Amino acid sequence: MKSIVKHILLIQVIVLIFSGAFATPIHFHTSLYKNTGGDTGVNLTSKKKTVIVLHGSLMNFNAEYGRNFFDLNWNTVAEGGCDHFDIERSTDGNNYEKVGEVKKFQSISTDENYSFRDNVKPTIARKYDLYYRLKQVDGNGDFSYSKVLIARMYNTKSLAALSVTPDPAMNDILVNVQLKIRSYVVINLRDNEGNMVMKKEFHANDEFNTYKLDGTNQLQPGMYALEIIVNSNERMQMKLLKSANYTD
Repeated sequence: MKSIVKHILLIQVIVLIFSGAFATPIHFHTSLYKNTGGDTGVNLTSKKKTVIVLHGSLMNFNAEYGRNFFDLNWNTVAEGGCDHFDIERSTDGNNYEKVGEVKKFQSISTDENYSFRDNVKPTIARKYDLYYRLKQVDGNGDFSYSKVLIARMYNTKSLAALSVTPDPAMNDILVNVQLKIRSYVVINLRDNEGNMVMKKEFHANDEFNTYKLDGTNQLQPGMYALEIIVNSNERMQMKLLKSANYTD
């Protein structure tokens, strides 16, 4: 059948995360994409238009850091067919391993909340950014993947962890800031020429805070820079290249 999709969005994500003087280049991959890039960058070509799970819409996906673990939480609008979720983790955004499994609720509720505790050694959490994705497996063996969540443990005086779903081609960007004390959070989004596209400032409480960058899924093709700053100290930076490919 001839596809009715006229616009397939391509996204290139090169993530550079700063924590103090420490800087680590991160390459962002997901199994919903085909890697066509080289060593200095990643070109990601979408193989599917959506990254929501097959039977149910993934409403949110976040990670909260505790003492030697990340609590993963997600919410779906339920439909039939799903049997369970595999939780997969990567330290490079490319090679994933299964770290757990959660059975689907056998209920008629249309709003389902799930959680999974991933016990991660502090030495691993401090050294690597952790990439998480959900693999929904149906009773007949069919499966699909969620969008990817990137989480970093800071564990400073003010900031416990940051996590982001940097996927403006598919959904609005979500930023999760887990604070230890009341802090000042700034989120900047700039275009390739440095012009401010979006700026958000918050006096955030000492808790888990989630910020949705409304409208970022409608960004025009081009290069963008996302920056999250906490108390002018800890920061996370990402470069996003969004372009459009037209097919019949």
